[in-house]
Amino acid sequence: MSVVNVTMAELHEKLAKCIAGERVLIDHEGNRFSGRIQHVGLTGLKVIPEAQIKNSTGDSGDIDGVAVTYDDIWELEVKGVVYSRQIDDA
Repeated sequence: MSVVNVTMAELHEKLAKCIAGERVLIDHEGNRFSGRIQHVGLTGLKVIPEAQIKNSTGDSGDIDGVAVTYDDIWELEVKGVVYSRQIDDA
C-alpha cells in the first residue's frame, strides 16, 4: 500500500468521485475513527464507522451512517492507495 500526501482541495476532488465503500479516516467532533463511505454529497458524506460494521448482525442496509463534512476527512483509501491530507493544510 502506498501513501500519497495531498492538499485539502485534492482530497475533496477525490472524495467527490467516490461512490460508496471506500475507507476513510475521520476526525469528527474530537473523535478519530475509520469508516466506510455510505453516500457522497455536495458538502460532505455519510460514513459508517467500521466498529458499527463489525458489530452489526442485521441486514446490510440496516446501519445508519454519520454525516461528516469534507473537512473532517483526513485520509481516503482507494485501490490500495492512501491519500493523506497534508498536516500543514489543516
